Amino acid sequence: MTVDMWHPDCWTLHVTQAVDAGLLGYEMTVSNSEFADRFRLYRAYGDSREAVEELIEAVDETDLTEEVVVLSPSTAPDSRAFGPVTQDILVECNPVPGTRDAFASRGFMHYGPSQHENGRERRTLLTISDRETVYQMLSDIEASYDADLTIERFTTTHTPSGIRDLPSDGLSPRQREAFQLARARGYYNYPRDVTAQALAEEFEVSRTTFLEHLRKAERELLTGIEFH
Repeated sequence: MTVDMWHPDCWTLHVTQAVDAGLLGYEMTVSNSEFADRFRLYRAYGDSREAVEELIEAVDETDLTEEVVVLSPSTAPDSRAFGPVTQDILVECNPVPGTRDAFASRGFMHYGPSQHENGRERRTLLTISDRETVYQMLSDIEASYDADLTIERFTTTHTPSGIRDLPSDGLSPRQREAFQLARARGYYNYPRDVTAQALAEEFEVSRTTFLEHLRKAERELLTGIEFH
């Protein structure tokens, strides 16, 4: 599903509202949770070099930004997908609860980069929850963050029973065990019946290691799903 939303006190929405350019936000897989909370990887894009530079300056001037590191030019094939001029930046910011965590804590998986443009953000998400539960979770996010949220697209897979029937041959034994434990203990229920920390303790690993096993399993299981 793809959602389009606005919520207050978000620096990415403030800067893209003020400047005619946009940001793509990328997920980073790191073992250090403190690093993951403080650093964000973005691709600034726009129609001109001046617009992109103005956006980067605006990012650097927000109250939550500690530092902006301008990275080397990207050679990725999608580097110009959203504009003729792009620039990757690593942003160090003060960690505050955000909508990324709001979705993740409710069992949504981020699928591709988030897009921040014209003062709004767009996220593509995957979930194994039914539609009624999804609508309830989105309503909770709206209420919790005083957000304005609309669903742009909502599709289902061709596999009627969802992830239960997907092959798991691509999983390592530990990934399969982590995923099966999470399902058995109600980690994917809403509200969750168990925390990631409790699962990690039962699995006898750190929370970070358990979540790494779980996220890799989720990515493997969702690879190759055909959407309509």
